[in-house]
Amino acid sequence: MRLLDALFAPRRIALVGASDRNGTVGALLARNLADYPGELVAVRAGESLRNVPGPVDLAVVAVPARAVPEVAADAAAAGVAAMVVLSGGFAETGPEGAALQAELLRAARRGPVRVVGPNCFGLQNCDLPLNASIAAGLPSGGGGISFVSQSGAYGMAIYDLANDDRARFAKVCASGNTADVTPAELLAALVDDPASRTLCFLLESVRDGRAFVEHARRATPHKPVIVAKTGRSAAGARAAASHTAALATSEALWRGAFRQAGIVEVRSGQELLDAARALDGQPLVAGDRVGIVTNSGGTGVELADLLADDGLTVPALSPALQERIRQRLPAYASSANPVDMTPVWSRFGELYPALVDVLARSGEVDAVVPVLVQRAAMDEAARTGLRDVVWALRADAVPVPVYVCWVAPRRARPLADLLAEARLPVFDGPSRVARAVGLARRYAVARQRVCPPAPGPVRRTGPVPAVGDPVGVAALLAEFGVATAPAALCRTADAAAAAAHRFPAVVKIASAEHRTERDGVRLGLADAAAVHGAAAELLGTADAVLVQPQLEGTEVAVGGFRDPSFGPMVMVGLGGVWVEALADVAFALAPLSCDEAGDLLRTLRGHRVLAGSRARPPVDRTALARIVVAVGDLLAAQPEVAGLDLNPVLATVDGAVAVDWKIQLGEPGHGLPGRGSDDLSSAAHDDSAAGSP
Repeated sequence: MRLLDALFAPRRIALVGASDRNGTVGALLARNLADYPGELVAVRAGESLRNVPGPVDLAVVAVPARAVPEVAADAAAAGVAAMVVLSGGFAETGPEGAALQAELLRAARRGPVRVVGPNCFGLQNCDLPLNASIAAGLPSGGGGISFVSQSGAYGMAIYDLANDDRARFAKVCASGNTADVTPAELLAALVDDPASRTLCFLLESVRDGRAFVEHARRATPHKPVIVAKTGRSAAGARAAASHTAALATSEALWRGAFRQAGIVEVRSGQELLDAARALDGQPLVAGDRVGIVTNSGGTGVELADLLADDGLTVPALSPALQERIRQRLPAYASSANPVDMTPVWSRFGELYPALVDVLARSGEVDAVVPVLVQRAAMDEAARTGLRDVVWALRADAVPVPVYVCWVAPRRARPLADLLAEARLPVFDGPSRVARAVGLARRYAVARQRVCPPAPGPVRRTGPVPAVGDPVGVAALLAEFGVATAPAALCRTADAAAAAAHRFPAVVKIASAEHRTERDGVRLGLADAAAVHGAAAELLGTADAVLVQPQLEGTEVAVGGFRDPSFGPMVMVGLGGVWVEALADVAFALAPLSCDEAGDLLRTLRGHRVLAGSRARPPVDRTALARIVVAVGDLLAAQPEVAGLDLNPVLATVDGAVAVDWKIQLGEPGHGLPGRGSDDLSSAAHDDSAAGSP
């Protein structure tokens, strides 16, 4: 049985811990499940799932934590497909609870049972209806928003938030401790669910990050995936020898992986739900042009500024369109954008719908925001007219969304229900509507950027060079298409002088670890004698030196490593020795395509340095992108390679070459993430000196 069906469309449910006693969770769940259209079996204290005749798809469990493993064993014996465990007292309480949670999973894995929770709010199918949760009620169905939260508080709050904003939902699930069924598995299931058009996730952590991102990549060309990732401020640098891994904070990794998959990342639960309302059932925001209709010039200007902060524009309208608008307005009003009708109260019911209609059909804007300030918000004719004109726009397939900015006293908020119930999103104040429109536009852009996963390279079976073998590592890089500066490994000053053929030359200690801290680089050596002297000096503190020609170019750092959740990842950044100080870096999952690598480079704040500025010509960004791809391919093809740093890569107008390289080795396959499944039978269960080569 599919996971989605077992959880959200079960044919038969057993409520374990059912009770008639008021104030108990069992009684609350019995009331919440009263409208479930299938058969509900009550399993009370002292009774067992083993004795329930006939098949059970879903067990809803609300018994003391100590009793839950036995319930799981009974469910496994009875062939129950899935169970949602609302009981607390598991891993969230400490080591003893973690041991109890492990016991629960061991018992469930004796059969086909998949577990949501424990310590969770429950789950809901708003269309069935099914309320297998401790929420006070079920959000209105008939919408396309499905919401998965690792926070039970947000699961509980959805009912009130849905009522306040008249948002309509499809499915809601809070995974609690996420002991078994993961957000990645739920995402995989919801991607193929026709009722779920907008997928929302509030995540604290995801142990199978790569699976989550891969499922999102499959979804985002067709339906939005919106994620609020909490715990960003606590993310610290990973402990590792390489600069690449040291720069790889948890937040940076999530941001890079989300962007690659077309996920819309938001900052809070409120933003998540605002973005969902802005996207669900609305035309996409096809461009960055926004038309504003207001009766308050100041509010219109504020909104224009806030839209600009989110990358949107409020363009000047064409003279012809302004003239059409001017003919409708009072003489003292403004036909520019924002269109300010002024407080002409008696005409709000006429002007708001007419102006929204003209702008939406003009072809000059990609979204329209009517600002209902005070009296306009309380004007029934204005609200009704707006509702009707948006219905007409949808009937005529006009691909321009309309979002309402509501600026009115709290006591007037129920008046917005007329608009919200007509699927016309209403947002309190300019800041919320500007952010919502910006997020909707971000998705429209992101979905066009998403590429299918790059094919993985064939696994390399040859020997891996030692960490202290720079010449061997250079040969390995060459196999994957990474050009490296010529380098001779020398153990005597005479050998170094003989190896220098191009000047100026560079001599540096062969060990790639922290050369600059060890004063281990000598630049600008003009002849063999200078090379001899520099090598003799450095060999006093090192076993070997590298001799290279000194090259010029724009310094770029490229690296790769294995993350426990995401597996192989690549990094790009600008700055050579400054890469850590500037922290202008970006990350992506590997392997990746050349187009993805080029897009990754464009995310850097310093990308203009690569694109050319003032007298500097643009560098060969295609060559740089190929090096990024090669690093990802190497990691994917050679599991023994745990990390790789190319810092710097020197980019020029006609190519890119790595002049410093460092490799880290580890256990084959170390850190590779697990994958989710939609099947209930799843196991589930270094730096160098600036300008140096």
